[in-house]
Amino acid sequence: MRILFAITAAALALLLVKVYLTVDEHRAAAAPQAEVLENAAGEFRLELELSFDAGPDRFSADLNNSNAVSVRFAGKALYATDQPIAAGENIEIADIDNIVVGRNEFLIEATPQNPGPPLFAKVAIYSSQQHEPIAERFLWAPAGAAILSGVANFSTTADHPADGGTP
Repeated sequence: MRILFAITAAALALLLVKVYLTVDEHRAAAAPQAEVLENAAGEFRLELELSFDAGPDRFSADLNNSNAVSVRFAGKALYATDQPIAAGENIEIADIDNIVVGRNEFLIEATPQNPGPPLFAKVAIYSSQQHEPIAERFLWAPAGAAILSGVANFSTTADHPADGGTP
């Protein structure tokens, strides 16, 4: 009797899995397709200012490829240097390509030369159509952090070339 019950339960379980996969296949086929992203109008630039002296990571496993500051956008490096950067020095990255209508994110990483006090960075994003920044973001890391790493984001819309997004 137990064997008959086990065979029946296994057959029922397989039937339920088959029904689930069939229903899920139809639901996946009916799902909306991802829309093609449209490039935003205008030219954009990013300005970065650090509150600390940045330098290459002295404890990196690969000292030849250790960056003091790097900025990435859309999967590619926009800026990277292994040279020391003084606190307050303005880093400007002009003519940023592939800004899209919608949300845009920049990954910023900077290594302090002397970890100690809290780390801060000001990121401002400008459009060629506006003299004031369209978005300003502040990144920070706690005292003693070995790296400042964060995402600065902003949004553009079809109606307005660039609007400040939510942080």
